[in-house]
Amino acid sequence: MKFKRIIWELKRRNVPKAALAYLIVAWMIVQVSSIILPTFDAPSYVMRLIVICLLIGFPIWVVFSWIYDISSKGIYKTKIGTDTIPSEADTEIGQRLNKIIIVSLIIVVILLLYNQFSNQSLIPSENSLVYNELDGTVAVLPFINNKPNPETDYFGFAIANQIIGDLNYLQNIIVRPASTIRKYDKKEIDLTKIKEELNAEYVLIGNYLSEDNRIRLNVELIELEAQSMLWRSDDIEVSFSNTFALQDIVAKKVINGLNIKFSEKELDWISKDIPKSPLSYEFYLRSSSYPLNSEGDQLAIEMLKKSIDIDSTYAPAYADLGFRKQRLAQFEMLDRETFIATEEYYLKALELNPELLSALGYLAVLYIETAKTEDALEILRRMIAINPNNASARFSLGYWYRYIGMINESISEMEMAVKIDPKNSNYARIGVSYLSAYEFEKALNAFKLGENSSYFLVWQGITLYRMGKFDEALHYFDQVTEKQIEPYIYESGIAFKSAILGDNEEGLRAVQDLVETNSADSEGWFYWSTMFMALGDTESALLCLNEAVDRGYYNYPLIISDPSLEPIRDNPEYERIINIARDKHLYFKEKFFD
Repeated sequence: MKFKRIIWELKRRNVPKAALAYLIVAWMIVQVSSIILPTFDAPSYVMRLIVICLLIGFPIWVVFSWIYDISSKGIYKTKIGTDTIPSEADTEIGQRLNKIIIVSLIIVVILLLYNQFSNQSLIPSENSLVYNELDGTVAVLPFINNKPNPETDYFGFAIANQIIGDLNYLQNIIVRPASTIRKYDKKEIDLTKIKEELNAEYVLIGNYLSEDNRIRLNVELIELEAQSMLWRSDDIEVSFSNTFALQDIVAKKVINGLNIKFSEKELDWISKDIPKSPLSYEFYLRSSSYPLNSEGDQLAIEMLKKSIDIDSTYAPAYADLGFRKQRLAQFEMLDRETFIATEEYYLKALELNPELLSALGYLAVLYIETAKTEDALEILRRMIAINPNNASARFSLGYWYRYIGMINESISEMEMAVKIDPKNSNYARIGVSYLSAYEFEKALNAFKLGENSSYFLVWQGITLYRMGKFDEALHYFDQVTEKQIEPYIYESGIAFKSAILGDNEEGLRAVQDLVETNSADSEGWFYWSTMFMALGDTESALLCLNEAVDRGYYNYPLIISDPSLEPIRDNPEYERIINIARDKHLYFKEKFFD
């Protein structure tokens, strides 16, 4: 009886209506703030502060609505109810709250409709992505150690890599990525070839000397067409404990040397990450000098762990640790949980620096491969907002398109990335999108740009296999299987080679080894299903196809057209899987395009 009395009293005092009105208005404030704040470049903490204030205000408002009434006569303390029906004042207040709720709900509907019909803006157009007049293309080459020493040789590539990271925040220049300049580390440099090899207009070169606990740099910025030096900075010198300052010093000298137009925000991003410990930074720099292979990944991971143990606030160390662990998990065929667990490192990096491009890029790819499709798109939008000319963001957006089955759009975005950064060998992965469109010759030509890495060799073999050119395909699979390489690539080569040679037992063993890794990459599961079909195991093919779709691979046009899956088209399980893939494909297509 007492409980019923409390409920009646709550209704009489209009507490439920007041609470509902508060929640609706609070939601409206959050939605409007999310639209308005980015317009004024408000820091991300402003939105967090608004949400926290609204959360704190809710219980206060509920208590206030219990104790006080607000009417046309003003604010006054609620009278204790003795009647069995609400008073005239209570009814007046209730009607006013009803009006507030109705008006608020109308505004909510308008906001929801706005969000729905503005979803197309989530997919940036070519015009919106590249709208700045570019001031040039810059390559930052590894610095030369004037006094070669195993203890300090790492610094030449590492500091160049850091300068590249800083310049990536500038919208008006394109900077060649570290992956394209690594091959010049500790090598003789012929500037007459650099322009053609890197397709760059300017090159930053230099040397350094480490002695007496100090680092001294000499840096030159050269215009390659005329082979003329634009400027030279002699003896940029800092103590070894202040080496992290070098990257910012040099980056800002490049900006001034090229007269690059920039905003204060861009400069703020450049100066965002400052390590607290020189030793921690040294470990971080050492990690970046290790090559991108399994041995290099393991060495880098050890260095990054040491860096973080000393300084747990340096965001790039977490981003690189996640990337190295993710590579190792994929190519060494470690368990799926290890692959997915790298998310925590990226999130930690972004907690420390929400604009860290490397962390955003790594996390976007992880989300694409693990069915967090809409989260991936949101991250890509953040990258493009930071730098509309970022080739990595464009390429990753093409990757996102491929996973949802928008193959033409995938190719278009990836081609734009290649146009921005044509010498980036990593972008040879555009061949997989060409392959999805059955543009075999374009796929082969793209994979050949991958500098004969085992990864691209196996993809050339797969392309020739799907073209029916089995003898030529064997040539590439033989190259892959004769090398001491990552198990993921090796077993893939064995599987296709066995299918050609009719050795189904060995082929099935190889594919089963791949499956047992429980890989998180959904696209890999699709290709494993085609391998099983080639080897005559339809049951395993269906299981892999189901895993591919279940884990986020919605490339419906490729799945329904792939000839290797033809024998199972009438299978009820295939029809069930393909219906799910179609629904997901159409969901994203309609949400972001129609």
